[in-house]
Amino acid sequence: MAEPSLKETLRDGGTIKTTRIPMASTHEEVQEFIRRDACEMIYIDSQHGPHTEWDVARICTAAEELGVGVQLRIKHTRYAHLIQGYLDIGVFCIKVPQVEEESIVEEAVNSFYFPPFGKRSWCGFMGYGIEGRRDRREYADWWNNNGILGFKIESIKAVVSIRNLVKPGIDYVDFGGSDLAFDLETNPHPLLKTLEDCREHVKRELADIPVKVL
Repeated sequence: MAEPSLKETLRDGGTIKTTRIPMASTHEEVQEFIRRDACEMIYIDSQHGPHTEWDVARICTAAEELGVGVQLRIKHTRYAHLIQGYLDIGVFCIKVPQVEEESIVEEAVNSFYFPPFGKRSWCGFMGYGIEGRRDRREYADWWNNNGILGFKIESIKAVVSIRNLVKPGIDYVDFGGSDLAFDLETNPHPLLKTLEDCREHVKRELADIPVKVL
């Protein structure tokens, strides 16, 4: 029996061993991190620091040479329409920050997945996992079954709306505890008063949905 994909692992409730690295990491440093930690995925964050597409592409190339995908937190929630550009330069997993609106989730899903599930533009011979899958339809189907998409919960609005925000194509959600704490202080909720309250609420709301709550 074949090993489950990382996407299947998440949806089955498992975890992916991930190492966060600096955006300025060289090709050699990326591979050193992977060998040192035996990680299954590299994580880079463009939201809270400088980056260029060349940085992202360099890290993705180095990681893929060792069979490891890269997770990128994009710069801003309203940049969901730019996701497909990051995928075309080798990103495997996307995290969208500060999601509160269904329209953002829909835009992320459409930008992430190829038709018929999404609206991602064909990338030519570019993208993670393209080697050995040179047929357009073959690669599109592989990507739709393997690429990983998720978002961050960072406000009370997102917590109480989570059932509507987690749409087909979303593989995981995680919490931005500090920003959520700011929002709870600014917009107190009568029942959800702590991060743990919010986490338990989200888990209950998503109990029957195949999505990983991190």
